[in-house]
Amino acid sequence: MEVKHQRKEDDALSEALGETLADTDTEDEDELQNVLWHKERFLDVYPRVKLELEEHISKLHALADKVDKVHRDCTISQVVASSSSAVSGVLTILGLALAPVTAGVSLALSATGLGLGAAAAVTSVSTSIVEKVSITSAEAEASKLVPTNKDTTKGMKDIWDLSDPRFVSLCKTSLKNLKNIKNNIDAVKLTKANPRLANNAKRLMTTGKISRRNTKQVQKAFGGTALAMTKEARIVGAATAGFALLLDVGNLVEDSKHLHEGAKSEYAAELRQQAQDLEQKLQKLKQFRDILIQ
Repeated sequence: MEVKHQRKEDDALSEALGETLADTDTEDEDELQNVLWHKERFLDVYPRVKLELEEHISKLHALADKVDKVHRDCTISQVVASSSSAVSGVLTILGLALAPVTAGVSLALSATGLGLGAAAAVTSVSTSIVEKVSITSAEAEASKLVPTNKDTTKGMKDIWDLSDPRFVSLCKTSLKNLKNIKNNIDAVKLTKANPRLANNAKRLMTTGKISRRNTKQVQKAFGGTALAMTKEARIVGAATAGFALLLDVGNLVEDSKHLHEGAKSEYAAELRQQAQDLEQKLQKLKQFRDILIQ
């Protein structure tokens, strides 16, 4: 009886072991089939993914080159604007300094300085807007190639939020400059037509000792020009123009140095870094593919 019982137990154990081995073989076969399916799937989509990554990398480099070119052109434009603004400051100072000596030359210098200053301001603001729009456009294209968290629409809105106040201020300043230029031109004609009024203006600028009536006449005739300014006012004006001149020279030196160093854009460097990241991912995919086809 004990022998029969032992045999039944052995038979049951063998049967259970066989079922376990069979189940294990089935699981291994399923796992193998799963691995083979993923391998075939990877090898099937790899060529398309590789082509897309290579196209994205190429487009990112092209975008970076475009951003760099716009940045370089804008830097050159800013150098020109700073130079014009600096010349404007010099002419303004000379116009104020020469006002008591020669009214005609002083007014001509002041008018020229105002014109150059207005042109420089327009160039500077326009250049800044052009570069910001260029970067936003590049960001929009790059976002289609590399997913980012940047909101391009918000970026464009930020540009106009920043630019609108500057344009408003620029328009007001330009209108003021145009009016002052006209005042200087009219004043030149008036000094020739009315030498006595010009002499009163000269006395007001040098000594300040003229009658109240003559002072009002001078201010009414030459208002908005150096001929209607007292000595103290001209000194303040020259000091203000001198400070602005220092800023313009500083900007000119900084932009010239940046231009000499190649004028590379920071955002262009970011685009090239994104391209490099994609190149590294592509290299890893290539290595994995090589392992699969061995």
